[in-house]
Amino acid sequence: MVDRLVKYEKFESKNYLTPIQHSLIKTLRRFGPSTRKDLVNELDTPRTTIYDNLLKLQKIKVIEKYSRNNGKRGRPLIFWKLKD
Repeated sequence: MVDRLVKYEKFESKNYLTPIQHSLIKTLRRFGPSTRKDLVNELDTPRTTIYDNLLKLQKIKVIEKYSRNNGKRGRPLIFWKLKD
């Protein structure tokens, strides 16, 4: 399993990312803030897998989420972005 993990250059050697987490970071870096649906379509990965890995990246403070409400009814869109 260790050989499938990718080291993220911003962290110490004890922190490793899985290939899907690395792909999420690269995608967010390339496209900027994105919704989960955008990430699912771009990476062609099940939405639950994307969501679980977004939460893991949020927990180690690599990414953050925010919502944008355009003043209309319904749920606001949730966007994920890399932390500054």
